[in-house]
Amino acid sequence: MPGSLERFVISSPRSPTRLVTVYVPDALPPAAQVLLLHDGQNLFEPERAHIPGKHWRVAETAEALIAAGRMPPTVIAGIDHLGEGRGADMTPTIGDRPGMGGGAVYGRFVMEDLLPYLARTYGVRTDAAGVALGGSSLGGLITLAIACQYPGRLGRLLIMSPSVWWDDRVILRRLRRTGFGGRPRVWLDIGRREGARTITDARALRDALIWQTSALRYLEDPHGEHTESDWARRLPTALEWLYEPAPQVMA
Repeated sequence: MPGSLERFVISSPRSPTRLVTVYVPDALPPAAQVLLLHDGQNLFEPERAHIPGKHWRVAETAEALIAAGRMPPTVIAGIDHLGEGRGADMTPTIGDRPGMGGGAVYGRFVMEDLLPYLARTYGVRTDAAGVALGGSSLGGLITLAIACQYPGRLGRLLIMSPSVWWDDRVILRRLRRTGFGGRPRVWLDIGRREGARTITDARALRDALIWQTSALRYLEDPHGEHTESDWARRLPTALEWLYEPAPQVMA
């Protein structure tokens, strides 16, 4: 793989020490775009994945897309979760589970601590058009919540099998009440084997997002289940679409 994987640990008043793994493409251009992904353990290394060997193959996928000219050279940062603290980080409200609902603090860590660090270290962009955020399951939920928390700061969202069900679908109410405050490009998907209620929730999310995005791609994977392998399988198509060049307007 011509690109490289780099690792560092970072902490702040908003977060205990956690590991971040960064894919840096070869010949990184000045002011490159950056993609921030949750659940870093599952992204790059098979031995660290939740199910060993079942990882997203993010670096290999990005490398192939970049080499084929289907994605710009992009720095991709995978943020490790905190194990038992994952649920608190990834939920925007407490719901009916004590100890949850730390999503706003995690969002501040991502946007106010990690992103500026990446800008200083790798020279990545911090404007909305240059910053993307994504995740799956609860990672998809918190991606939506952070986009609402920081209106107009994120230009692309990767939402895979999101946990819309959390706290009686609180994310739908939040989107209808406040929205993104900007118009990001959004990939949203769900597996048809994830359950009828899950599909209904994803369709409701799709309908809430249609009017708040610059472009929305919604996919129901006929064979998709709620697994890392399914998200890895859909990732190439998702990234290619998210980074598709805007059509040229002829004068």
